[in-house]
This record gives sequence, C-alpha cells and structure tokens, in this order.
Amino acid sequence: MKNVAVRLDKGLVDPVEAMIQAGYPLDLDNNLIGARAFMEAIEAQSLKASENIDGISKQVIEVNYPDNSHTIQLYVYKPTNATEPLPALYWTHGGGLVVGTAQLDEVMTKTFAKNLNCVVVSVEYRLAPDFPFPTPLEDVYLGLKWISENGKDLGINTEKIAIGGASAGGGLTAALAQITRDRKELVSPIIYQLLMYPMLDYKNTMPLVEGEEDTYIWCKANNIFGWTSYLGHSPQEGNAPKYASALHTENLEGLPPAMILVGGIDLFVEEDIEYAKRLNNAGVSTELHVYPGGFHGFEGVAPNIPISQQFQKDLMAGIQAAFKSH
Repeated sequence: MKNVAVRLDKGLVDPVEAMIQAGYPLDLDNNLIGARAFMEAIEAQSLKASENIDGISKQVIEVNYPDNSHTIQLYVYKPTNATEPLPALYWTHGGGLVVGTAQLDEVMTKTFAKNLNCVVVSVEYRLAPDFPFPTPLEDVYLGLKWISENGKDLGINTEKIAIGGASAGGGLTAALAQITRDRKELVSPIIYQLLMYPMLDYKNTMPLVEGEEDTYIWCKANNIFGWTSYLGHSPQEGNAPKYASALHTENLEGLPPAMILVGGIDLFVEEDIEYAKRLNNAGVSTELHVYPGGFHGFEGVAPNIPISQQFQKDLMAGIQAAFKSH
C-alpha cells in the first residue's frame, strides 16, 4: 500500500501501526466469532471510559415489534440537568453490518449528549449473516418510529430529531432516511442526517487510490464479507434490493439535509463523495468533508491530533446548526 502510506497524515503513522499490531484489520471471513469477541472487549473498555463523563443519565428501553416477534433495545442518554424537551440524535453503530454493539459507542454517545445538550438514542440492531437484509434496517426503523411516537415521554422534542451513524451505521442511517421518507409514518420529518464515513456501495467497485484497491483498518475483503453477509449472496451474484445499498437508490429528492465526513484514504471515500454529489444534484442540502490522510475511523483512534479535532469540530457544528434551525 505504498501510495496510500505516502498520503497518511503524519499524526496517524504511529496510531495506525499500533492498530495493525493490535490485530486490524480483523479477519471476519475466517473468524467472525473471534472478531465479535474482540469487539465485546472494546465495548467493555468503552463502558469503563464512559464512566468519566458525568451529567448524563442512561436508560435502556425495550421496544417490541407489533407482532411481538422480536424486541430491540434502545439506549437513551440524556443530560441530567434538562428542564425542557431537548432535540434528539438517533444513533446507529458501525461494524460492517456483522460486528459491533450499541454500547461500543457509549463514550461517543454520551459526549454527543453532553456537548450538544441533546438526548441521544442508540439502537441495538440485529447483525448479519445471522440476520440479513432487511432485518437490521427494520430494527433501526422500528426504534426511530417508536422514538417519533413516544419521545415526548423521554423529554425529547420530537420535531427536532436528527439521525446519525458511523461506517455500516452510516450506511444504515442513509437507508433509514430513504425508507422514512417513503413510508411517511413518523410524527415529524427527520431534520438532519449525519453520515460518518458511511458504507454505501455493495458493488465495491470504486478505486481508492490509483493503482491500489486497499487501505488501513477496514479492508476490501472485510467489506465484501460484510455486504455478502447482509445481502445473503455475493455482490457479484445479483443486485441489491431497494434500501439495502443507499448509494443505488434512484430517487434522492426530499431527503433531510446531510453531512458526510470521510478520510481521504478511507475505503469509502469515493462512494461517499459520489453520494454527496447525488444528494446535492437531487436538491438535498449537503455538506461534504474529506480529511486528507485520514483512514477509516481515524478520529476515534487518535482523537487529539489536529485532523481528528477538526473532524469533531465539523460534525458538532453541523448538528448544532441543524438543531438551531428548527
């Protein structure tokens, strides 16, 4: 990956080497069980670290499907000093559609709640390949619909709900915006979509850097495994159904304003730029940030370097502006 290495931000050279030494990229195809256990260990670290973020309460809510076939969990984070209804960010975690948990992001979700003075609701959706499309998306949709209908009881201003997610969660968030627009079942429209390096293209055809097909941390083999698990077949063996791969939805008109943030050497950079162009061309207010030298999830790996601080500044400003404008 010589060409990719040359473009790596200087502040990320040591962190990416540490990630490689820690076992990234994970071998999802040959050891999915081990990868899930690895992520559970990181979740435990996140939960421990989140204890240092004070002033935020945590509540777990169970939501049943109308036919009682399944129950999903929603983790609700709220400022303890709230005296009036607050805007909300509905969050969907990443993990390539096959690993990860809602509580893996607890430091992030608590930080959002504290710094943005909002309620954050993080959804625990079922994972592929155990539960392929459309189950994960329907789980995410069910949670959002429940919040839209019942959020007032949690101190949420249900006219100010934004949605967001990272990586696979970003891809699900983009699809969630689409399916929400089409079903028209929410009490109030979604006001904003925050897409952090979203996983959008099941075809995996867009080159990263001329002459190279791979990059750090989230590699092409894992991406293909994730999409194959989600679709139930290899991406080369057939098209993705509607809403499964957000980039390929034909009509993007009428979607909520969007912010897309992605590193310049992230595997998803080209598909994310393409989606931003398509949103913009469809008349959707769209803000795109590409961070030179950033790999997948860089802002969480090395949060204190300038490129990561700029990433955090940009996303916080975007959500704050959305909340203030409604």
